[in-house]
Amino acid sequence: MKRTAIWIFTIGFLWGQALRIVGEEEEPVQGAYVRLQPASGGKALVLHTDSAGAITVPAGLYYVEVMAAGFLPYEGRLTLPTAEPLRLTRPILQITENIITGNYAPVQEGRSLYPVRILTAERLQAQGALFLPQVLATELNTRLGQDPNLGTFALIQGLGGEHVKVLIDGVPVLGRVSGSIDLAQLPLSEVERVEIVEGPMSVLYGTDAIGGIINLITRSSRCQWEGRTRFQYEGVGVYDAGFSLAGGPAKHRVFLSGGRYYFDGWDPNPKRPRAHLWRPREQYNFFTKYEMRPSERLSLSFQVPLSDETFFNLKEPTITLRRVYAIDEYYYTRRILPATHLTYRFSPQIRWDQQAALLYYRRIRKVVYKDLVTLEETLVPLPGQQDSTQEYQLWARGGASWEKENFSGQIGHEVQHTILMGGRIRGGRAEMGDYALWGTAEWQIHPRLALRPGFRWAYNTRYAAPFLPALHLQWTITPNLTWRIGYSRGFRAPSLREQFLYLVFTNHNIQGNPDLRPERSHHLHSNLTWTLLQQNLLWRMRLSAFYNDVRDIIQLVVIQPATLLTTYLNLHRFQTLGLQPKVELRTKQLSTLLGATFTLYRGEQWGWEAVAQTSYTWKGFTLSAFFKYQGRTPIFLTNEKGGVAWRWIGSFPWLDMSVSRSFWRQQLQIVLGMRNLFHITNVQANLSGGVHTGGGMNAPVGMGRLPFIRIEYHIQRGFL
Repeated sequence: MKRTAIWIFTIGFLWGQALRIVGEEEEPVQGAYVRLQPASGGKALVLHTDSAGAITVPAGLYYVEVMAAGFLPYEGRLTLPTAEPLRLTRPILQITENIITGNYAPVQEGRSLYPVRILTAERLQAQGALFLPQVLATELNTRLGQDPNLGTFALIQGLGGEHVKVLIDGVPVLGRVSGSIDLAQLPLSEVERVEIVEGPMSVLYGTDAIGGIINLITRSSRCQWEGRTRFQYEGVGVYDAGFSLAGGPAKHRVFLSGGRYYFDGWDPNPKRPRAHLWRPREQYNFFTKYEMRPSERLSLSFQVPLSDETFFNLKEPTITLRRVYAIDEYYYTRRILPATHLTYRFSPQIRWDQQAALLYYRRIRKVVYKDLVTLEETLVPLPGQQDSTQEYQLWARGGASWEKENFSGQIGHEVQHTILMGGRIRGGRAEMGDYALWGTAEWQIHPRLALRPGFRWAYNTRYAAPFLPALHLQWTITPNLTWRIGYSRGFRAPSLREQFLYLVFTNHNIQGNPDLRPERSHHLHSNLTWTLLQQNLLWRMRLSAFYNDVRDIIQLVVIQPATLLTTYLNLHRFQTLGLQPKVELRTKQLSTLLGATFTLYRGEQWGWEAVAQTSYTWKGFTLSAFFKYQGRTPIFLTNEKGGVAWRWIGSFPWLDMSVSRSFWRQQLQIVLGMRNLFHITNVQANLSGGVHTGGGMNAPVGMGRLPFIRIEYHIQRGFL
């Protein structure tokens, strides 16, 4: 009787799970496409595996075809039911990267419902990138705004730097100048990869994320100990050197790094010895991190990124009968971004993630009279010449995540309280708080259909924040074809500088506007991806579209030309509509990407761009080329009445090339390259008529053709 019960149970179990499909590490493969043709004839069955990687079919002999994302296809004959799982193998090519930004846990790129671009460590190194603008210069749908005084910022989908939120390991970067984070102040020396999310992420990350997210993910050590040293030289007087150390047992890890960057300044006119168009600067960077994992459930980390930069705005000499002097400006910028991250897993399905930080930013402007004979410096005593601005932010973000078979979710909070102080702030001090409750869920309605709704409810101490919904959908039409579509609502409260700035002295009269209305936006995106994967070959084609509609966008407007009185005003509406085709081919030796973006701005103004990126490996050498043609780009400026006047920046090509090689068992890496091979310095532009613009017909783009060499030595011992 007992044997009969066991036999009946076994038959029932096998009938309930006629076939299980797993990966190389016995992990269940969910959502795999399975086509079964009965050997005896008849109609074929098409099924998708459940969360256990299983399907249920009547017993019999079948011709089986299996396809799953990230695995090689399988074809063969099987007699079902069977107690042995069917194991799929992964290709030699790894076509996906794990994405962290905006997800409950790291997920493969193909399964992310958000449009995310990943810049890998290999890509950053091949382009010799010391700072993010050097790689964004050849990226699609990203245009750089270059200002020799204010720095470099990124525009995503036509939306400016004030709409782009920059993070380091998920922690916001503090300190905007003219509304934007200067990306040239954030070094990439210890960045493992960069994740760029296009479109509003206000539901998850709050204000300032109306245009997108740039998240710098720092390097993690997987060795008992390791050390790195690096040196890079560029032909315009750039010197960069640094080190990093990491080590410790698995439960206690310590990471330490530091470096110095120096740029000697550059000008297209070699006869100008002091007043360079691209000003000299010097920067020191330090990063410390401690990771503790006392148990499998708990992990805790502390990290402190610190940077100190000095920016030199040297002026042309003034020569008199008695003196030779210049009025120079020095800008000192300091960022300290200490943060902690805690993860506690209550069970295999439920965990709590918490981040907290006390962020600090300081910028000092010092104007000096410099005697160019004795080199003595004296502070200029005129009003408005000396200035110091400090910004503090108390920030915390956390939430509970849970995962079930076909449903996962997360609900959390975010606290952000900002204090801004300085002589250029009306009243000397201003503060604003933003406190939010947010949540998202992901529902696998069908093995081929996933739905992800989200919401954010916030209380802002100065503005009424709207309820922000979001909805994303992913439909696997066939195993090779996936369609994503999403809607997000965005919100940006006017910054404290836009409300309370008071910059009034010689030739300057910029005053903030406390009566500004917040910006609100609607965003739609769609993405169709076709992938063909074989053992040593990948073809991938993508067609993406996006639409942004921003109401009450904030701009600087000159309202009294006679007194130069300039303030911030709300404009009625700003819209962008874009289409982006991309084709990617990868083999073991060759990687190629071709793409273009066509953007329509409100007012029937068109902009376009095209890229071609390729790398080829031969006998240990890797040759890389990164090309972008930036078509004529429309921009809008505001006139005295707050109206919009469209202007443009001319088209130009950009090409970076490099060759790299590893030596001594991959410990020594040498990269030789040439940046800006077309020797682009300025391009034609029509920028007259707006704030901070003159009647000139040129816009600065680059520092001409320059060679670079990068040497990195890496040694490691043991693996955890």
